Amino acid sequence: MAFKVRVEVMDGNGVKTSMEREGDLMSEGFKSATIKSILRFLEEHIPSPSVDPYDTDGEDLTIKGRLESFLRYDSKAPRGWFTSSELKRIYEEVYGVSIRLSTLSTYLASMHSEGILIRKGSRAQRKYKVVAPRRVEREPEDSMEMIECVPLREIVH
Repeated sequence: MAFKVRVEVMDGNGVKTSMEREGDLMSEGFKSATIKSILRFLEEHIPSPSVDPYDTDGEDLTIKGRLESFLRYDSKAPRGWFTSSELKRIYEEVYGVSIRLSTLSTYLASMHSEGILIRKGSRAQRKYKVVAPRRVEREPEDSMEMIECVPLREIVH
């Protein structure tokens, strides 16, 4: 049985951005991929004003969380392709703390697996880039038909 899941976010200027997935909710692969896609979409499109990338005391951000916030939102973060060594230098300058290259590489690999970063090159010459948020064209509201409401906890379990 095919289902359609749609999530829409409207910013302060009235611009709507949406994502849509269609598939079989009984399929574990579809459920898992859909939930991950929705979370990623919401993280990309709902700003978190309480997160200050320089506030290392106010928020209980992990190093990975601080690094992700830095890459996504900080104007000093690299905007194009970067190496882990380049990011290490910039990150240490901004935060005034040292981070091991192996630790940074582990977090970059994790963010790549989560779809936050794309990468290219061999292990020795690897470069990363932050995935740009996608704008999805909006369909007319009357084209969406509500099939059935299923509580999220039932989909996840």
